[in-house]
Amino acid sequence: MNRLARLKNIKVKEVTNQEEVSTSFFDGELQFPLVKKPMISGLNLRNWIEKNLTKFNSNLLKHGAILCRDFKINTVEKFQHLMTIFPNDLLEYKMRSSPRYSLTDNVYVSTTYPEDQTIQMHSESSYAPNHPERIVFCCITAAIEQGETPIADNRIIIANLSEATKAKFLEKGVQYRRNLSGLLGLNWQEVFQTSNKQDVEEECKRTGMNFEWKDEETLILTWTKKAIWNHPTTNEEIWFNHGLFFNKYMLDESVLNSVNSFDDLPNDTFFGDGTEISKEEIEEIKNAYEKATITFPWEEGDVLFLDNMLFSHGRRPYKGERKIIVSIS
Repeated sequence: MNRLARLKNIKVKEVTNQEEVSTSFFDGELQFPLVKKPMISGLNLRNWIEKNLTKFNSNLLKHGAILCRDFKINTVEKFQHLMTIFPNDLLEYKMRSSPRYSLTDNVYVSTTYPEDQTIQMHSESSYAPNHPERIVFCCITAAIEQGETPIADNRIIIANLSEATKAKFLEKGVQYRRNLSGLLGLNWQEVFQTSNKQDVEEECKRTGMNFEWKDEETLILTWTKKAIWNHPTTNEEIWFNHGLFFNKYMLDESVLNSVNSFDDLPNDTFFGDGTEISKEEIEEIKNAYEKATITFPWEEGDVLFLDNMLFSHGRRPYKGERKIIVSIS
């Protein structure tokens, strides 16, 4: 049989939904994120996820993080269209801890924080009375240098804490204190997205936060939440709080030296009974995060899905233009 005849006899194998996209991991001991790449040119990510939504959500629960790469989601409009997969549960970014501005409905530029500084690891709004279950990042423009968004598995974090530290947080939880004066951090108008004090007070009462007006422009908030949770779907034990992120020992010495009292700091955290979280305990938690963290460079068009309760994220310093946008749900 000649070559042409053999070619005519070859059967074209139909590409199934599963074979439209490859699955892999980055090299290393930590098996996340799950990396999905198209195997056929021009594959529409939104359509593919919609056709495979049950499996996609199952993978997100199992792995906690899914990176969709090479699907060319490289504009705000494309990302916003992708997010219409979740039309009924997109959330507005309220009870803010950092400045962020909206691009379109429920799509934001990631935290506008000085580019030469690190954003510590955290799960989105874990400190807030109401927190999102999912957060999705999209890389429109990658930085020239660094600018990665490291991610950490909150299940691994808790596995690397001592039994003594874990027991204290299980028993007591975390108490948060915010000084909303606008001097070192955000003012109360930015945090609550209103300039009406009555609206702020009603929100505090509704969500169980204690509030005190020090003067017209200074609001002190205190409230307590669990530090260790069980995931609402998988029931896995997870480290889910801002105990490290907001703690005074995570600040630069220059910031600590610039205030007369720790009470003047924009944020601080304590055990739920108001006792101090020691510097040694904060260092232990920081080390647990490091053991659970992976960092990879952004590529233009990347979309990173995180189960917000299973995973934490941060940001490395960077140089050059960087545009990472985000949607929470």
